[in-house]
Amino acid sequence: GVDAGSYAPARPIAGSLAALLPYLAAAVCTLGILYNVLAGRSVDQVVLLTAGAVVLALLVRQGIMLLDNMALTEKLAENENHFRSLVQGSSDVIMIAAPNGRLKYVSDASEGVYGLFPEELVGRELAGLIHPEDLPAVLHELRRFLAAGPPADPTTRIEYRFRSGDGGWLNVESTVNRHQGGLILNSRDVTERVRLQAQLQHSAEHDALTDLPNRALFTRRVGQALSGRRQSDQGTAVLFIDLDGFKAVNDTIGHQAGDELLVQAARRLQEAVRQGDTAARLGGDEFAALILGGGVSDRTAREGHILELADRLRVRLSQPYEIDGNDVRVAASIGVAFAEPGLGAGELLRNADLAMYRAKAAGKDRVELYAPQMQQDVVRRAEVAARLRTALHEGEFTLLHQPMVSLADGRITALSAQARWRSAQGALFTPAEFLRAAEEGDRTAELGRWVLEEAVVQAADRSRAGLRTPVAVRIAARRLLDRSLPLTSIEALLTRHGLAPGSLMIELTGLDPRIPLDDLERRLTALRRLGVRFALDGFGTGYGSITALRRLPVEALKLDRSLVEGVVESARLHKITSGLLRIAADLGMQTVAEGVDLPDQAGVLRAMGCTHGMGGAFSAPLDEYRVRRLLVDGHCPAPA
Repeated sequence: GVDAGSYAPARPIAGSLAALLPYLAAAVCTLGILYNVLAGRSVDQVVLLTAGAVVLALLVRQGIMLLDNMALTEKLAENENHFRSLVQGSSDVIMIAAPNGRLKYVSDASEGVYGLFPEELVGRELAGLIHPEDLPAVLHELRRFLAAGPPADPTTRIEYRFRSGDGGWLNVESTVNRHQGGLILNSRDVTERVRLQAQLQHSAEHDALTDLPNRALFTRRVGQALSGRRQSDQGTAVLFIDLDGFKAVNDTIGHQAGDELLVQAARRLQEAVRQGDTAARLGGDEFAALILGGGVSDRTAREGHILELADRLRVRLSQPYEIDGNDVRVAASIGVAFAEPGLGAGELLRNADLAMYRAKAAGKDRVELYAPQMQQDVVRRAEVAARLRTALHEGEFTLLHQPMVSLADGRITALSAQARWRSAQGALFTPAEFLRAAEEGDRTAELGRWVLEEAVVQAADRSRAGLRTPVAVRIAARRLLDRSLPLTSIEALLTRHGLAPGSLMIELTGLDPRIPLDDLERRLTALRRLGVRFALDGFGTGYGSITALRRLPVEALKLDRSLVEGVVESARLHKITSGLLRIAADLGMQTVAEGVDLPDQAGVLRAMGCTHGMGGAFSAPLDEYRVRRLLVDGHCPAPA
């Protein structure tokens, strides 16, 4: 058991002697009188009066003490009855553990929570009721708590698994207080909360359709494999897989058939890799596999082994898929890249990606091994990055806005700012191209500042024209923490252009475990005081969802496009999206579905409780002139 020691203070000796002095005085007087009487001497009248007064005082004192004791006894009984009524009326289980660790009191709530009567628990050791895997951590925390003393740490909180009446384990959270050298535990069942947290964690790290690890989890596992790789373990490789012809399946026989094909392909991939390897869906029709090395030192042998495995996988994925009684065929292009000394997870994935694109360019349905000459695409992006340096200063960028629309009535509630680039030579670069080039060419900060400032300027101009509508700007979480975007610059920007509080919403992207959440939470709280609102972008995927819901002051959730694309055709995806929307509703948050391109999607999302949507079903991104015309009406036609 856990020995708390004794906190009951010893009664001071001086206080005890002071309480005895009146009795000692009376005894001395009485003995003096008896001595004089027995010796035949006369007793002085003053002595008799004094002795009588002392005895009378003692009798009065005893009477007062008796009355006080009766009052204290009555008050103690009243307090005890009050305590019992509180305990019996509480849904929490109150347990008192003696210094030896045995339970000496358990409230009646234990029957409803644990499935055990109080009599079944009283007398048992608390340690024997805690799951063996949790016991060391619980004992460590309780010893620390007791050693700290009441002034430093009045209470503590512990979570553990507690033995239930049916022999199983319940997840329990207890608030712990000290009590006469032992402990009082105020405990509640949190099994449902723990289950929901585990479900959310699983959803954040796994693909909603196939239940394979998603890109975030796959990248983390690649990083772990590389950091733990031994010098002799040189066979670790990444396979990047793309299904050729998948788009035609979606276009010809529908998205539901496409989803079923992806599920079957994921199952084949999972069956093909060994236990300990990782199969993942990265998005769309792209899959990946992490093949851990087997200690093969011969480069030719290991390359041959992995390429043979990749080719078997290509053949397996290219075999017909039976969907609704029909044989559906796609092919697979696979890129292979091996781990090398000094190579990070991102670089290894990039190499496998380049090899896969080489396989597609070479005719598809084949396997390609990464080679350094595949860097031509990197060179192309470097050229784009070089042109990007001058494009920002020469006015080649423009800002478009896409309406966010209330699914209930078609009212435009906000505008999403999106950058577009048309070079002086007339070439139109897609956001995917220039954003990737900006990131690799270290121009992300400059481009982000331009988008933010331009969005604020245009929103302020519209507001002055009587068309006040909030504007949403997508910003990576790490950008809010670096020096390129200090708090003072955002405050100065809002003040300089007179943008009203609540008119700027920042959509947070790129949350990952490396971001210091304490710093980010402080920064968002400071910005919120300036009237800036926050939405979580890509809700339902990645690390950010759970973390942001738990820590960050977000007020809107933006559903990831992958949850919207197949929500009509896929019953599985429908259930997942519906569950996420219920969580958002319970938290009192607005929800925005991105990529609502079809009327059916808008109808289904509206029925599931999604509050807002944006996409081709309502409006494409618009220039400033068309945006103002649309805002005059204030509505987008709501899809039927």
